Amino acid sequence: MALSAWPPGRVLDLTRLLPGPLAGKLLLEMGFPVLKVEPPGGDPLEALAPEAYAFLNQGKEVRRLDLKTPEGRERLLSWVRESALLLESNRPGVMERLGLGPEALLSQNPRLVYVRLRGYPDTPDPGHDLTYLAEGGLLGRFPWPSFQFADLAGAYALALTALKGLLLGGGFYEVALSEAVKSVAYPPIPFLDGSVLCYGVYPAREGEVALAALEPHLWARFCERADLPDLLHLAFSPAREENPAYRKLCARLLERTALEWEAWARAEGLPLRRVRG
Repeated sequence: MALSAWPPGRVLDLTRLLPGPLAGKLLLEMGFPVLKVEPPGGDPLEALAPEAYAFLNQGKEVRRLDLKTPEGRERLLSWVRESALLLESNRPGVMERLGLGPEALLSQNPRLVYVRLRGYPDTPDPGHDLTYLAEGGLLGRFPWPSFQFADLAGAYALALTALKGLLLGGGFYEVALSEAVKSVAYPPIPFLDGSVLCYGVYPAREGEVALAALEPHLWARFCERADLPDLLHLAFSPAREENPAYRKLCARLLERTALEWEAWARAEGLPLRRVRG
């Protein structure tokens, strides 16, 4: 695909809640015009979390359309003929019953990329982020995340699949949220959990700082510039109270505010940032 022809057309975003609209937002940021098509009652997210809804859909054209009526279906078909991508997140079978399934829409526009977001690859069962984490094997291995991990993974998978479809010249694709979880639930690196001295979150005056000096040269520079030369060979020693090196590092970081440490780290070229609320 020639970059001079970018973007190749409009995105029809028929999705609701978080993962689909986030994928639409990602495509919008890539330069696609996005038309978000909502049912007459709107996207439920607008009532549940208005700030999230506004963030996800800012910059999109939003129209409400009743696809259960002949007029609504004909309007959608007219948009399909002029679009490059269509994203939808209805349960399998819903669009087919409306006469708007992949076969029908691709007959109107053979180069259309039709991507369906579903919960599971082999069942129409309902679900949400928590059940997809369970099905994807992540919930049994890691603490329950405080954000919508499956939805975020699904959004990126949906956007990537849409781009793949464009490269291949159109067609129908499906993305399952539970499978998106599996694709990113790789074995963790054991020491990237705050258990070692060089990689963790520490209290400072007026806040906290995140220190991530994993590489030997960065840890060496940190120890030298922070006047902690005796910690030079202790980067991977335990970040526990009984460790004198840990107590010394904590005491040093408490000498300045989190904002001061961040400014210092930027000047020194070190991976340290204050923790923002």
